[in-house]
Formats: sequence, C-alpha cells, structure tokens
Amino acid sequence: MHRKDIRLDPNEEKEKVYCQIQALYLTRKPVTLKEHESGFPAVTVDCEGIHILTDILSIEQWWAKLKERDVKWF
Repeated sequence: MHRKDIRLDPNEEKEKVYCQIQALYLTRKPVTLKEHESGFPAVTVDCEGIHILTDILSIEQWWAKLKERDVKWF
C-alpha cells in the first residue's frame, strides 16, 4: 500500500483530507489511526482508499475547529 506523507503540507490541505475521512466515517467506513514507527507526533490514518502519514497535532487542531463550530461528528 502506498501511504501519502502529508506532514509537511499546509494545514488547509491536511484539513481537506481529514474532511474526506470524516465523510467516509459518517457512512460507517472503518477508520484506523495508529502511531507511526517513527514515534510522536507521527500517525498513520487509513480509511477506504485513503492511506496517509500525518501528525496528530494537526488532527487535534482540526478537531478543535470542528468543536468550535459545533459540527456534529456522530
């Protein structure tokens, strides 16, 4: 499997990917998030055809923005 490394991408680009994953999750597609072998803060995220290497810090920032906007996750 090819895993796209988005750790150095601008946050706006990362957020687009996170929104795609969220949309798949909302249709009951499984999402896995695991710490990458290189250690904190690197994580891998897999959902359907999306396989990325990113950082947990940008995911947490994105999540906080959703909560501020009161976006319903479930």
